[in-house]
Amino acid sequence: MRGVSRSRPRVLWACGVVAALVIAGCGTTGTTGVTVSGHRLTIYASEPPGSTGGQVATDVIDAERLALTQSGSTVGSFTVDLRVLHGREISDNARAAIQDQTAIAYLGEVVPGTSQDSLPINNQLDLLQVSPTDTAVYLTQATPAVSGAPGKYYPSSSTYHRTFARVCPTTAQEAQAIVSRMQSLNAGSVYIASDGTPYGASIAAEVRADAPSHGLTIASAPGSAGAVFYGGNLPADAVAALNRYAAAGPAKLFVPSGLYSDSLVAGLSTAARARLYVSTPGFAPGAAPASAVSFATSFRTAYGHQPAPQAIFGYEAMAAVLSVLREAGASANKRATVVKDFLAITDRRSVLGTYSLHDGDTSLAPFTFARVRGGQLVVG
Repeated sequence: MRGVSRSRPRVLWACGVVAALVIAGCGTTGTTGVTVSGHRLTIYASEPPGSTGGQVATDVIDAERLALTQSGSTVGSFTVDLRVLHGREISDNARAAIQDQTAIAYLGEVVPGTSQDSLPINNQLDLLQVSPTDTAVYLTQATPAVSGAPGKYYPSSSTYHRTFARVCPTTAQEAQAIVSRMQSLNAGSVYIASDGTPYGASIAAEVRADAPSHGLTIASAPGSAGAVFYGGNLPADAVAALNRYAAAGPAKLFVPSGLYSDSLVAGLSTAARARLYVSTPGFAPGAAPASAVSFATSFRTAYGHQPAPQAIFGYEAMAAVLSVLREAGASANKRATVVKDFLAITDRRSVLGTYSLHDGDTSLAPFTFARVRGGQLVVG
C-alpha cells in the first residue's frame, strides 16, 4: 500500500458549504439535510490512490459490485448506480461525491486509518459514509492517542450529527485479538512501537493497555521481547522497523490490518517474513459462517479467484446500504433519513452474521491472522 501520505492527520474541509450545495444541485429543507432530486441515486466507492490498495482494494470494490448485481439496481422508484472514484488523493474522491446531486452514500475507505481524509468533507453535506475495512477506533470513539476524537471529524455535527459507520470491527477489538494471539504463542512479553500516525499510535496504545490482562509484560527493547507489535499503515516505514526488530532477536512480529500489504512483504528480510503475523478483519478457514462461504463461492464464480479476507466486508457495506434504501421507500432520496436509518441498524442478518450498530460500530468482531507463504500473505 505504498504511496499514500499518512504521516499526519489531514482533516480536510469541504470548501464553502453553501457553494457546494449550489454545485451539487441538491435541495434542502432547513437543517433536516439534503434531498436528492430526480429518480437516480448514486453510491460512490472510494478506491485508494495509485496502487496503494493492492489486491485487497480490488477485491473489496469487486465485492461491492457483486452485492449490487445480486440485489438489483432498482429501489422503489429509484435507480441505483455504483461509481468508483480514483482520485490522486482520498479527499479528491470525497469532493467528487458531494458535488454530485445524485449522491446518496459513499463506500470508503479501504485502507485502515485513512477515512479521516474524507469523513469531514462528506459530513458537511450529510452524506452517509460506510467503511468496509477502516478499523480506526478514533473515528467513532474517544481515545487518549488522538486529541479531539471523534468529534473533530464531524465539522457539521451540530447540524447533521454523525454520518459515519463501518461494518468491520475497530482497532480496539483488533488489539484484543492481537494480544490474545500473542498469549496463545506464549510470547510472555511484548515490545510496542508505532509510526506516530493517529492510526498507528492509537492501536499501539490499545495493545499496550490490553497486554497485561493477557499475561504479557511490556518489554523495554525488542531484543528481549517474546513479541514485537508495530502499529502503523505506512509500509515503507514498517519495512525498515520490522527488519531491525528481526535482526535484534527472535521475537514474533505483529502488525495490524493497516499493513496488510504485499508491498510490505516484498521489502522484508527472510527472518522478518518467517516471524510475521498480520491481523485483519475476516474469518479463518473453517471458522466462517455458511453465509460467508456462500459469498466466497459467488465471488470466485464472478471473478475467477478466491477473495481477499477483507472482501466480504465490502459486500456487506453495499448490501446494508441497499437494504436501508429499500426500507426508506419514498424517502430513499433524503440523506438525513438514510444516515439515521443506517446508524439505527439492529439485528441485521447479513453475510457476516447477525449484527447491530452502536454509534456507527458493529457488534461483530471477527479477526484472523495472515502469515507469509510463497512471498504473499495467506490467512490461516
